[in-house]
Amino acid sequence: MKNSSMVLSALSLGCLFIHQSAQATILPPNDLHLEDTPSFTANITEEEFGTLIDEVVELYQPLAALHGAELQAKKLWDNSTVNASAQQMGKLWLINMYGGLARRPEVTQDGFSMVVCHELGHHFGGFPFSPMSWAADEGQSDYFATQTCARALWRDQAAENAEFASTVHPEAKFRCDSAWSEEAERNLCYRIAEAGLSLSTLLAALNRQPLPDFSTPSEKVVRRTNHTHPAAQCRLDTYLAGALCTVLFEPRLIPGKGRPFFLRGGKKAEAEAMMVSCDASRQNQLMGSRPACWFRARTFDPVEESLVAQTQNMPD
Repeated sequence: MKNSSMVLSALSLGCLFIHQSAQATILPPNDLHLEDTPSFTANITEEEFGTLIDEVVELYQPLAALHGAELQAKKLWDNSTVNASAQQMGKLWLINMYGGLARRPEVTQDGFSMVVCHELGHHFGGFPFSPMSWAADEGQSDYFATQTCARALWRDQAAENAEFASTVHPEAKFRCDSAWSEEAERNLCYRIAEAGLSLSTLLAALNRQPLPDFSTPSEKVVRRTNHTHPAAQCRLDTYLAGALCTVLFEPRLIPGKGRPFFLRGGKKAEAEAMMVSCDASRQNQLMGSRPACWFRARTFDPVEESLVAQTQNMPD
């Protein structure tokens, strides 16, 4: 038992070494860079591109420092890649932001800020993690972007948030009004929802899918959590769910991060995440919980139970 436990530990460390520098991207690989032409009517200038990135990254640099890491952003305005990515190389936590995505006509300034939030979600969002990776998976990064990051970014912009009260989609407005009782929180919810619509519209264009709509939530129910990029409608549902969640995320916590690497997908990591997010098992939190179109909660994991038993015999 002791030898097998040591092998398991060595394999886990090896996987951590192999995957810690792997990139997590907001979009699947695509050829939309071929459409990046001067004729695009972009909503973002190069100067705004840099400013929007800085506003979000500076918010999270102190939190990265609490985890012993340095958070940096690469501003690749001249790169036509229609994507964004995050990677970790030891204690250097990076996000890579590309001009090709910022110039897409579907992307508003708020939508682009949400992309930055999504990439930070890979670093800070925690459980559920992509299998064999340091990064929070795509759905969780989407959820973190609206439940936590965008809320922290725009919370004090009362005048700007109030402008969305007259333009937000009626269904999103109804859902926000149902979740939040205070006017300021409702206005913030409207703004976050509209930013999520911007991003999910881009995803639909990428995959040639029907345009997502707040009135037509996905009916898909997964048997196991989907760690890859969900469909555009499912991602819009996730953005809205994060905006509706009234549970405060503890910004200094990365749920599951403190668990042994090979146990970050287990039920104890999940329990940490549920403490700081909305949980469908709690009736009053149902509408703000992670959508079933990509997330499936777990109650018992026999594989984890076996691994936990083995770790008890590991040497200090």
